[in-house]
Amino acid sequence: MAETPEDATIPAGPSRGIIIGEALRRFMLRPEATALAAVVVLFVIFTILSPDLFPERLTYISIMNVAAELGIMSIGVTLLMIGGHFDLSVGAVLGLTSYVAVVLMRDFGMSPIVAASAAVVAGAILGGVNGVLVVRFRIHSFVVTLGTMLIWRGVLIALTGGFPLTVETPAAFKTIMAGPVLNGFRMSMIWFFVIGIIVTFLLARTKFGNWVQACGQNPQAARNLGVPVDRVTIILFMIASALAAVSGVIQVARFASVDALRGEGMELQAVAVTVIGGTLLSGGYGSVIGTILGAITFGMIQVGLVLAGAPGHFFRTLTGLIVVLAVILNTDVARRLARSRPLAGFRRSSAAADAAIVGIKEETDPTAEEEPTRDGVTRLGEPQG
Repeated sequence: MAETPEDATIPAGPSRGIIIGEALRRFMLRPEATALAAVVVLFVIFTILSPDLFPERLTYISIMNVAAELGIMSIGVTLLMIGGHFDLSVGAVLGLTSYVAVVLMRDFGMSPIVAASAAVVAGAILGGVNGVLVVRFRIHSFVVTLGTMLIWRGVLIALTGGFPLTVETPAAFKTIMAGPVLNGFRMSMIWFFVIGIIVTFLLARTKFGNWVQACGQNPQAARNLGVPVDRVTIILFMIASALAAVSGVIQVARFASVDALRGEGMELQAVAVTVIGGTLLSGGYGSVIGTILGAITFGMIQVGLVLAGAPGHFFRTLTGLIVVLAVILNTDVARRLARSRPLAGFRRSSAAADAAIVGIKEETDPTAEEEPTRDGVTRLGEPQG
């Protein structure tokens, strides 16, 4: 082995500036980046517009009340959109399964837990119908779920007669599903975060999660590799509708009632939250954490505009503007992701680069080889040619 010249030095690794730059580059390529930026910007804007009202605990409680119920539904929509499909029927499913829970408690005397479980199962069945129609007849999910949205909504109007139905719900059930905890924050927020964590693990750490992303990126290639694309599609529709039913049960616990218009328009709000959260409309790329931030963004818009005294139509206008900007930014990020290259001193899949970002300094990169250069300096972490 050739000896290293005495005047040769071995660089300690990338400088702090490059490490910070690489960490920022990696973060900006994540789907959550846009949603986090929206949360920060809106927080600053509404704090300036309503300095005495917005930065208050009661405001945060109101924001999370809005975000939790919509966010639970949006998590299912996110998973489905990553898999390459849409579901416009989740709002109608929320209303219809809310009706199921109310009727089972009021007319059949079932306990709230049993009635709530039956409502979630009913939601999964409705989602399964969507999935079977999509995979059996090879019809685009947008068209299928547009049709079933109208069907389920029509059934709900027929069953309720257009009038609200009320039911007496036990205090324990209200507490479990939507009661106040943690200094006024509701249990719905806890359900929201727990479901978000579970689905994040499912998407990022399981074989099924890999299948979902593969189906969204290229279903034919996934099928050629042995992925059960049709089965995954049906399961995704069932999950989306089941989570919509969970949101419906939470609303039943809060309001002790259901009406013919329950959940109307929430399907589009869920798509908006999902897009704000960084999920691409083309599928194959997205984040549940981004959806959580997107739901919080949605809640901030709704509550912040009220506190700022803005006209009611501003809510839809600002939401639409943010959705359009989010689509533009997310599409741009996807393009940059394909072209992005690590900064100097980093390699893709480099253990030393990952360690440097979390502040762990390693003297050598086990995946790289030492190569003396013309000036006698040994460089680490560079691709070997």
